[in-house]
Amino acid sequence: MCGICPVYVETGGDCMEPDRKRLIVVGTLAFIGVVLLVAAVVFVCTALVALITGIDGLPQELTVEVVGEEDLQNASVIHLTDRDLKQHPVLASAIREASSDSNVVKSASVPMTGAECLVLTESCGVYTANAPILEYDGVYYATRVLIH
Repeated sequence: MCGICPVYVETGGDCMEPDRKRLIVVGTLAFIGVVLLVAAVVFVCTALVALITGIDGLPQELTVEVVGEEDLQNASVIHLTDRDLKQHPVLASAIREASSDSNVVKSASVPMTGAECLVLTESCGVYTANAPILEYDGVYYATRVLIH
């Protein structure tokens, strides 16, 4: 009984009931506000990371190195065809660049996107722990994916 509360004076009831309802409403609104604030911060951070790194993720580079037949022990070999190189232009340009002078052991690096890396990993396994050796026109190539 506070005596000065208008609710108590008018109705003769408890003056704590409206304060409790108001507190519940304010608490609920505060909780919703905090959830929205956290969601906005997560969205902004995700957008910034996507803008900084690019939509495909970090820049990647496919490195192809010509290897000799002595390096083929216990390695799985994938024989590439012209059709494979047409389907994977990044791999084709790296192989063309690496095999430009077949008398010298040479490597070539070409940039690629994250989507191209996924496609090459699914079809040739270039980004796996034990990446297979690729063979095209009698020349063997070892591959690596570099992330910058």
